[in-house]
Amino acid sequence: MKNKPYPLYSLPQISDLKDMVCRRTAESSDEIAFSFAAGAGKTARRTFKEFSDDINAFGTYLFSKGYHNSHIALIGKNSYEWLVAFLAIVNGGNVAVPIDKNLPSEKVCELLKQSDCCAAVVSKKGAALITEAENVNSFSTLCFSEYIAEGKKLIEKGNHEFLDFEVSPEKLAAIFFTSGTTGDSKGVMLSHKNMASDINAACKNFILEGNTLSVLPFHHTFGLITAVFKVYHYGFATHLNSSLKNLQAELREVKPQTLFVVPLFVQTFYKSIFNTAKKNGKEKLISRASKISNTLLNVGVDIRGMLFQSVMEAFGGNLQNIICGGAALDPKYVKALRTFGINVLNGYGITECSPVISVNRNHYWRDGSVGQILEGCSVMIAEDDEILVRGDNIMLGYYKDEAATKAVLNDGWYATGDLGRVDEDGFLYVTGRKKNLIILSNGENVSPEEIEEQILRDDAVCEAVVYENKGSLAVQIFPSEEFAGNQEYFENLIKNYNKDQPQYKHIQRVLLKDEEFEKNSTKKILRFKVTEQNHI
Repeated sequence: MKNKPYPLYSLPQISDLKDMVCRRTAESSDEIAFSFAAGAGKTARRTFKEFSDDINAFGTYLFSKGYHNSHIALIGKNSYEWLVAFLAIVNGGNVAVPIDKNLPSEKVCELLKQSDCCAAVVSKKGAALITEAENVNSFSTLCFSEYIAEGKKLIEKGNHEFLDFEVSPEKLAAIFFTSGTTGDSKGVMLSHKNMASDINAACKNFILEGNTLSVLPFHHTFGLITAVFKVYHYGFATHLNSSLKNLQAELREVKPQTLFVVPLFVQTFYKSIFNTAKKNGKEKLISRASKISNTLLNVGVDIRGMLFQSVMEAFGGNLQNIICGGAALDPKYVKALRTFGINVLNGYGITECSPVISVNRNHYWRDGSVGQILEGCSVMIAEDDEILVRGDNIMLGYYKDEAATKAVLNDGWYATGDLGRVDEDGFLYVTGRKKNLIILSNGENVSPEEIEEQILRDDAVCEAVVYENKGSLAVQIFPSEEFAGNQEYFENLIKNYNKDQPQYKHIQRVLLKDEEFEKNSTKKILRFKVTEQNHI
C-alpha cells in the first residue's frame, strides 16, 4: 500500500441511469451482474443482459398499463426484483419512491400520500403495509415473473415504447425520504443527472477490483447508488444478502473483494475478529500488531498469513476493502483491520448529495478523515464551520416543501448541517453536527461527537451519547457485556477523560444503559430520544 497522491481513475462517463444500463450490457453482456439466494440452499444468478432484458420487460409492462410520468413506490426487502423495478420506473420517465419497509403502516401510507404515489411495487410484507392506502395500485414481487413474461411478449410484438424512451437527465427521477435523527421525513428529489454525476465522480476516487456483497437497505442512497449502481458501473457482480442472520455464511460463499457498510458493521467485524483470536489464543499478538499497524503496511500480508488466516476465512478469505459511510468511525477500527490486510476507507455522503461527497482512496487516505472531495463537487467551510457543498450531485430540492428547500439551498450551495474542516492535502474531516452542538451557560460550544469519539476508544464502551443536563455535560453509555452494570469502571473512565480537558468539557454525570440506543434504519442513534429516564 502506498499512501500518497496519484491520478484519478478513469471510467466511461454516463449521462443517466438508462445510459449506465445500456453501456454495461454492451460491454459485459454475459458476465454475472447479480446473485441471490433462491431457496433450498440454491443461488440464482443473472447476467448483465438478463438484468437489462428484465428492466425493459417490466418497463414495457408498466407503460402498457398507462404509467407515464407517474410516482411509483417501492416497499420491500432488498431483492433482485426491487432493483429491476427501480430502473424500469426511472428509465421510463416515471418517478421511483423507495420507502422503508420497517416503518409502521400509518407512516408508509402517509409517505405514499406525501409523495403523490399512484402505485407501489411491494413484497409480501410491503403489501400488508399499504392496505389502508387510498388510490394506490400494487404490483407484487411474488408475481414478477408474470409481469416480465407479459412485457417480453409485448416487445416481441413490436412494442418499443419503453425501449425508445429518451430520458431527460435534468428531470425528477426519484424521491428518497431522509430518515434523519429528529423524527421528521423530507422527500429528497434526485434527477438522473444528480445520480449519474455522483456515480461518475465516486468511481474516479475509488476503483473496485472484484465482486461485492450487498447488505445495506436499497431505500437509502448509500445502499442503492453507492453499493449497487457504482459496482454495476464497474462491471462487477453484486450478491444480494438474503438477511443479516445469513451474512456469515454468504460471506464465506461469495468471498467478496469489497463491502459497502455503515460503522456498526465494521465494529461488529472488529469484535468478531478479536473473539475468534481469543479462542485461538492469539489476542495479544493481534493487539500488538494493531498498535503498530502503520509501520507494518509493507509486511501486513505476512502477518495476516501467520496469524489471521482463520479469521479472514470467516469473511470469505478475499476481503480487501471496506467502504464505510453513514456515521463517524473511530480510527482504531481502521488501524486494527488494516493490520491484516483489510483497508477500511471512510467516506462522507448525504442523501441530498446523491449521496457521496468525499471518500478515502485505495492508496491515499488519512485516518480520521472522510477522504478526498469528489471531482466536480465543491466544498466550502462556512464561518461557523458548517460544510457547504455545490455540484451536479446536489438535489433538486425537497418534494413540495419550498420552505425546507430554501433553508438549505442558497445560490447552489447546499448547507449540510455538518461541521468540519479541510486539511492542506484536501482531506475532509467531519467534526460534528451543527444541530447537536451543545451551548453551555458560559457561552462555550461543545460538539458531543468529538467527546463521544474519545470515550468510544475504550473497548468497554459499545455506544455513548453526550448531552446537556442542567447546564453541564452528561453521558449515557451502553457497555460491552462483560462490563454491564460496572458503574465504578465507567466513573473512572470519565474521570480520566476529564483530566485532559478544559473545565467546560468536563462530564459531570455518567449513566449506564442496559440496552442499545434506539436507531433509525441507517443505524444512526436517535439523539432526540435520549433522555434522563433512558437508562438503568
